[in-house]
Amino acid sequence: MPLKEKLRTIRMHGRIWRIFRAALFIPLIAAIWTQHSYTAAMITLIVLIISWLSNWQLRTQEFEEPYYQLWLNVIEGILSVTVMTSILIRNYFVDNDFEILLSVGCLFLFIRVVAHSLLSLSILREGKKLPGKHVWSKLSATAINITMLVYILNIDPFQQICVVASMLLMGAASASYLYWFYRDPAHRKPLSIASQLTMTRIVLTPFFLWIFFYDNDLNYTNNHLVFKVLALVMVLGFMLTDYLDGHLARKWGEVSTLGKYLDPFSDKISNMTIFMCFIATGYAPVWMVALIYFREASVETLRTLAAAEGLVMPARRSGKWKTALQGIGIVAILVGALDPIQQLEGFQKVWQHFPTIVMGVITAITLGSGIDYFVSSKHILKKYV
Repeated sequence: MPLKEKLRTIRMHGRIWRIFRAALFIPLIAAIWTQHSYTAAMITLIVLIISWLSNWQLRTQEFEEPYYQLWLNVIEGILSVTVMTSILIRNYFVDNDFEILLSVGCLFLFIRVVAHSLLSLSILREGKKLPGKHVWSKLSATAINITMLVYILNIDPFQQICVVASMLLMGAASASYLYWFYRDPAHRKPLSIASQLTMTRIVLTPFFLWIFFYDNDLNYTNNHLVFKVLALVMVLGFMLTDYLDGHLARKWGEVSTLGKYLDPFSDKISNMTIFMCFIATGYAPVWMVALIYFREASVETLRTLAAAEGLVMPARRSGKWKTALQGIGIVAILVGALDPIQQLEGFQKVWQHFPTIVMGVITAITLGSGIDYFVSSKHILKKYV
């Protein structure tokens, strides 16, 4: 069979499967509103199987024509939002239960569909080619379908976990799409991998804030263990990306002026957000975090003065040690807040003072680092004093 004919056959099979999958959403929505849970669950299971077949086995999107791919994605995305919103509204009117987390998930899904569609449309209008579905996109689509199934069957212990997992996977899918977009020279000026890792910390910081206060309780110790582990994993991810962005920039010769400014800025954004969370939950006194903020703001002012003279003030060794020790201290506090650690015999007596002691050490090291910056930058200050 000629190659063109083979591609045409694959595209046709893919369109049939995807149109059939989209058509199944109509009886699915009807079953949700009429409270036929088992019927809705069976339809969702069929949708899940077709999605797996289309994305993982046939890989139809890799061979689809660009505009067909775009509009099929838009239709599928809108239908997924409609199903999730139907579940949210039905639960509110039938069970008188408005779930904040599910509503955030619906909003997150809607924003992703709109943003992805507009960006893809702009790429096609420039005559560029869209990528096939990345693995993160496939995983997020699978997670959304599983979340639908769990909510339809009303499996309480896993509903919130599935929503959080879906949002994290959607975030990863969006990040992979942007990575492809900025790394391809045909689209925009490439953004180095080091800078992308730095940007990741800035983008994910608001998600840490939401996970930390997920249960709407200022006492973080009362938070669900799943979200405590997620918060800890995110902090470890912040530390790993902080190490990798500098290491890769030096290794691949991608050190840039943007990176020199962006790296310390992202560290301050992420760490200061975490410290403010610690204030709210009682792990850190206000005066300690205020001193840390004073140091960070002062050093940033110093960087601005240096920039005004055409100078770039790179991170000093003391600043790197400061950031590393801040991360270690944050991890130590979050590990101490985990349920298995809290239940150790005699640990509660230690825990009463542990967070404050750790924050005290962090504050002292941070102030010492600030003094080092000012002493080493006397030549800049002399121009203004």
